[in-house]
Amino acid sequence: MRSRCSMIPLWIWAAVLLSCAGQAAIAREVTAQQSPTSSIWQEVIDLQKAFVNAQERGDAEYVKNALADNFTEIGTNGDSSGKDEFVRDIHPPERLGPPPILYDFKVIELDEGCVVVTYQAVFPDNRMEKYQHLSDTWVKQGGKWKLKFQQSTLNLWSAHDLD
Repeated sequence: MRSRCSMIPLWIWAAVLLSCAGQAAIAREVTAQQSPTSSIWQEVIDLQKAFVNAQERGDAEYVKNALADNFTEIGTNGDSSGKDEFVRDIHPPERLGPPPILYDFKVIELDEGCVVVTYQAVFPDNRMEKYQHLSDTWVKQGGKWKLKFQQSTLNLWSAHDLD
């Protein structure tokens, strides 16, 4: 009498083993991409925070230097803009309010020299666009990280949160 295991065709065993090996490799890759201890993770998170800080301070020169020449933004209202328009909208505030709260960072390395940073933000002084999800694509050009693409999405309840 043959055992149940010997009745399963060899190709099924091979498929199961390959699938398990592939899943383990994918899990290692995802962990490496989002590891808060990796140097690229910390580098781009620090860069992202500095960029948001420069926007809040109204430092148009910093923002201009951080953007790739072919930068594109999709704002919370769905409109898109390029580098010149984006920089033109950066102005020092009349008064500095509370800083934005940035949290839940995820870094996904798409390729060497190309990462996507996603995070959540609370902008305390922006009543209509207070809570946002942001995704930024950073590329390395000439040895420096440049922001190539940014998309901001409001939380569904953000526009109606009038405290």
